[in-house]
Amino acid sequence: MRGAAPPSPVPPVDRAGSAAWIGLGVLSIPIFMTAVDMSVLFLAMPTIAAELLPSGTQQLWVLHIGDIAGASLVLTAGRLVDRFGPRRLLLVGLLAYGAASTLAAASPSIEVLILARMLLGAATVTLAPAAVALLRRMFPSDRRFSVAVALLMAAFSGGMALGPPLGGLVLEHFWWGAIFLLNVPIALGVACAWRLLPGAGGTGQGRIDGASIGLSALGIAGFVYGGQELAAHGWSPWRGLAVAAGVVLIAAFLRRQRTLAEPLLDLALFRSASFSTALLCLWLVITASAGADLQFAQHLQVVSGHSQLTAGAWLVVPALVSVAATAASPVLLRRLRPGHAIGLGALTAAVGAVGVLFVVPAGPEASTAALVGASCVVAIGMAPVFAIGTNVVLASAPASQTGTAQGMQDVSGSLGNTAGLAMGGTVAYLSYSGAVRDSLPTGLDAATAGQSAESIGGALAAAEALPPDLAGQVADAAAAAFAIATRDTYIVAAVGFTLLAAVAFWGLRRARLDEGDRPRDEGAEGPAEPGPRLLDRAASDLRCTQN
Repeated sequence: MRGAAPPSPVPPVDRAGSAAWIGLGVLSIPIFMTAVDMSVLFLAMPTIAAELLPSGTQQLWVLHIGDIAGASLVLTAGRLVDRFGPRRLLLVGLLAYGAASTLAAASPSIEVLILARMLLGAATVTLAPAAVALLRRMFPSDRRFSVAVALLMAAFSGGMALGPPLGGLVLEHFWWGAIFLLNVPIALGVACAWRLLPGAGGTGQGRIDGASIGLSALGIAGFVYGGQELAAHGWSPWRGLAVAAGVVLIAAFLRRQRTLAEPLLDLALFRSASFSTALLCLWLVITASAGADLQFAQHLQVVSGHSQLTAGAWLVVPALVSVAATAASPVLLRRLRPGHAIGLGALTAAVGAVGVLFVVPAGPEASTAALVGASCVVAIGMAPVFAIGTNVVLASAPASQTGTAQGMQDVSGSLGNTAGLAMGGTVAYLSYSGAVRDSLPTGLDAATAGQSAESIGGALAAAEALPPDLAGQVADAAAAAFAIATRDTYIVAAVGFTLLAAVAFWGLRRARLDEGDRPRDEGAEGPAEPGPRLLDRAASDLRCTQN
């Protein structure tokens, strides 16, 4: 018809049906479960040590081998999710997780438990990339997708918060293997509910380069392992060599990606300033907070004088605050751009860190409520950095590379945690050692003074062999020095949060999460899975399952 106005473009769907929200609930369960596993093992280690009699090094391997295995394989997992489809990889990951949990629960020796923990770490790497890739198809609206990602991250925070009390409850009534065996019915139950999730396929194209897998896995594993060992035990040539080898292998991996027609990691993603800056923000927030978090947990025990159980109960408070703040973070996007919301959150975290600085100088006399309150402010500030920063990373990548984008975020987090623990541990050690040497009572022999300067645990152990008056002076000097170390780690955190705010305000000033701003897959004429069609399919799957 002549003169007729062209049809208006159809606005993107901004509603998600019940099937999508049910799917979000299903995906939240394994994310919650893996987060619980990360925190519950610390409580179980004394019982495990008493039964399996591991060496000190073996205990560290039990705690960290899963993290190292997961970090080294996460890039590969993200690429596999993109190629073979998120629902398929989620199912494989869940079944592998259940099998590895069964092996861990039945471990007859510490060596078998270490192997099981490594397999658990390898199994979990597909869960987060697959879950996020499915969410991107289930929630075609960017606004709803932001809320869904925030709720998924809140489930992770909730698992971290509830891990210690849940683990304590299980260990009080069952043997230590029950903390792993609990995962088996959960993993099988979620796997059986796979039809509640959309049948999203992968690209089905491209080969997986074996050399790239080896270089990325060994490079990340070397860097993370070496960094963790340096943070825990200080400098040694072998630990430094592990970090250096990791850096060299990662550089070789990146160079190889430039020469491949079908790279494991598409470096074109980094052409997006928003993608690169958001990854940098996530790395900075973890680097700034990792050392301070570790120091704070110890401070409540060795300086404030709380038992492990009481200290754990206090730490649940900021963890629960983090859950609520993470879930609520998308509300900020109603009035603020992503960069401004992240920057404001970073400044809030810096204010909380400064609050800790004002309280810790009081040492044992400091109010625990005030310390925890300041820690809650830090948690509130960090929440939008994680929730909104994740959304910027995912929105800056084509839908077909969601798994890879999530994998890069996980790598950024692992490297940030390693860097943060190494930097925070170094600052804490130097501050504590210098302060305690200046305040130890005169007349101590060189061996006792040296042991006291190495760590507060060494100081308290040395004090047990001293006369009561002298022992009290050594213990008081060690507690005061540890408080100084806590102060200095929070100075580093405050500086890091402030730097993060500057990066977010400037580097993400043009970043947006509006509809239409996502990169389109090359050659695509429209969304891979239109919103109404996707929801109809999910609803159909739900009806089939119920029947």
